Parts: sequence; structure tokens; C-alpha cells
Amino acid sequence: METTSTDNVMVRQESEDNEGAAMEPWEQKQMIPTVVTSGDVISLQRDAGVNGAIVPYESTHPMTTRSRSRPIEETTDPEEAGARKKQVVASSTTGTTKRQRMVQGRAQADDDQLTIEGGQAMAATEDVPKTYQEATASADHDGWKKAMKNELSSLVANKTWKLVPSPSHQRPIGCRWVFALKRNEKGQVIRHKAQLVVKGYSQRQGVDYEETYSPVAYLNSIRAMLAKCGADGMEIEQCDVDTAFLYGKLEEEIYMELPEGLRELLELAEAKGEDDVVCMLLQSLYGLKQASRVWNETIDKHLKSMGFKPADADPCVYTRGEDEKECIVCLYVDDMLIASRQKTVIASVKTGIAEKFRIKDLGKARFILGIGIDYDMERRTLGISQKAYTESIIKKFGHENAKPCLTPLEPGEALSVACGKPDVPGVWNAT
Repeated sequence: METTSTDNVMVRQESEDNEGAAMEPWEQKQMIPTVVTSGDVISLQRDAGVNGAIVPYESTHPMTTRSRSRPIEETTDPEEAGARKKQVVASSTTGTTKRQRMVQGRAQADDDQLTIEGGQAMAATEDVPKTYQEATASADHDGWKKAMKNELSSLVANKTWKLVPSPSHQRPIGCRWVFALKRNEKGQVIRHKAQLVVKGYSQRQGVDYEETYSPVAYLNSIRAMLAKCGADGMEIEQCDVDTAFLYGKLEEEIYMELPEGLRELLELAEAKGEDDVVCMLLQSLYGLKQASRVWNETIDKHLKSMGFKPADADPCVYTRGEDEKECIVCLYVDDMLIASRQKTVIASVKTGIAEKFRIKDLGKARFILGIGIDYDMERRTLGISQKAYTESIIKKFGHENAKPCLTPLEPGEALSVACGKPDVPGVWNAT
């Protein structure tokens, strides 16, 4: 069963009237599937049934958020989309219940407050600096300076570039700092992150790069892997590669301007007193158009050397061994999920990866791509949720103090044909 969960708020959506329709399953109090649309928060729980079959596992969440409609944008006809939108708005303003009227005045979502990261909608509401000057002048400047210094130290130690006189035959590419706050499954800040990013948009194809495509694991592959691990009783651990994009060797000759803070934060002797020096890139760097491709080729080659084979359906899901020695590695850029029935197998895989790359061992998998993971090996149950994201949405719309409810409908409310069908296209409405 797939549901959307807020843990403390129940939200429902009315669909358009349909007087002439026959009795539908939901009118007979039967369970119906939820239509999950783009941007919905998915909480998936499965249990292992007889003979290892995967069956729905009863959710422990007392309250649930659902959306029964698909976005209007699914249609390619603008007139049809407009008509549907008017129809939905008209139906939502008539016959409203008391609970609906209480929340009609809420704020609307602002599209540019959301960013898509790895296929997941992430609320871009974090108070992070946008430039080097903002970071060094902010109240939390010590945290950001430490993050930038660590990043520069890692780049220098990895011999990502060498300082050379500015070339006359080629213009150096600019670079900038990108800042972020890393959070845990509860939404708490655990680390300041600063990445030096090349302004790859100024690169020229055929001169600075050739190919750029790089695969990542499908979200459905991650869900399928988690479901299999829950059903088969496999341990799941997680690790990520530090400065992953820096391990790939560049074939092209690329020059980059000196990063802001290079002299101040690292006090490099070779950079002092020389205004006309640039960085000649020796290895890949974030922001280069070919960076992700170079990294993927590097890690793919290493995993294959360890005996792993990529799946036909997803080149970023690798398998090795059978039965008790079976091991699965799911790769999403530099984040890895490693699963096996034996912890010794997982440990040996981590050791093999660490021989070439510097990794962070995150232990038992709890949080990846904004998705919280909770599973019980003894019961062979596994659930995924986006509690932190859900709570950020509730906060954005000003519902932190909203009164929670335990049911999706008013108690005692009778369903009728007029309630409409669950697959009527319309706008998402969290009221």
C-alpha cells in the first residue's frame, strides 16, 4: 500500500461531481488504491508473507495524507487543461465542509521555492549563503569557513589542479562556491557543506568536453531493492564517497580561475604575489559538464574489478554472489546502499571500495535522497517515509499548529455518487 503520511495531519481532497456514475468500490467501503502524483510524499511499507511473498504491511502512522487527483498538466491540450482547472476550482468552492472552510485561506505553493534533486521534490527553504561574501559575513561564518577550508584542502591533497601562468591560447573557466546544510532523517543540521563548482555553462563542446551523460539508480530500483531486502532479511548499510567527482582523470586541457578564498583560507605560498596565475585542472571537478560521466566510469570500472555485474534494467544496481554471499550495491552518484545477508560480506565490499576511494561509513541505512528508512530484521518489515520533507511542507503553509485529525473524512459523513471518481484530473489540494 502506498500512502502519503504527515504523522500528525490528515488531509483529503474532494473530486468533481459525477451524478450519473454507477456505484464505485469506495462507495461500498472497499479499499481503493491511492493515485500518487508528482511531488507527493510516498510512504511505502511492506511485509514478507508466506513463501517470501511481499504483502502490504499495516502502517503504524496514525494519520495519513492522500491525493486522489492527477495534475492538470498531464494533458497536452491547453484548452482542455484550462477547462479542467476551472471545473476543479468550481467544484471546490461548493459544498465545502467545515474542515475545508477552515483552511481555505492558506498560502499557495511557490514553484521557485522547490527544487528537484534526484527525482525528489525538496523544499528550498534553507537559510544558506549564495556567495562567498555572504558566507564569510554571515552569523555562522565559522562553520562555512571551516567547510570551505576542508574542501580546498581536499582538492589540493588530491592534486586536482596545479597553478600555472594564465595561458594566452585559452580562456580560463570561472568557478563559484555552492553551500548547503546536510540534515539527518529528523531534519536536524549535522554538517555544513561547501563545494567548489566550475561554471560549466561556459564550456565549449568539442573543446572542453565531448560526452556528458551519466546514469544514476532509478528511484524504483531503490524501492525494489529495499523491498527485496525486507522480504529476504538482508542487512542494509550505507556509505558515500568523499569528493567523488575528483577521482576521475580529465582527458581535455582545461584551465580555471583561482577560487575565492584560496589565498586567505589556505595561505598557499605559490599563489601569493602572483596575480596572473590560474588552475590547470588535472582531475575532474564539480560543475564540469563531463564530471559526473568521468566519476561514473571510474566507480563502474572499480566495482566490476571487484566482481560485481550491473543489472540489465539498471546499470547502477550491481550484484555479486548467491545465497548467503549475495551482495547488492545500489549507486546514486556518490551515495551507496550495500545489502547482504551477512555483515562480513558488506564489510569486505566497503574495504574493497575504500582501497581506491575515501569513503564515509554511515553504518545502517537510515536516510538517503530525502527518504527515511526504517526496518526490522526479525519481523522482516521495512518502511520508507519523508517525515522531514512533510513537516517542512506543513511549516511552509503555516499549519504547524493545525489541529490533527484521525480520519480522512468528517465522522459519520455518508459517501454518494456525487463524491466523484478518484481519477478525476485536477490540481493537488492539501486541504
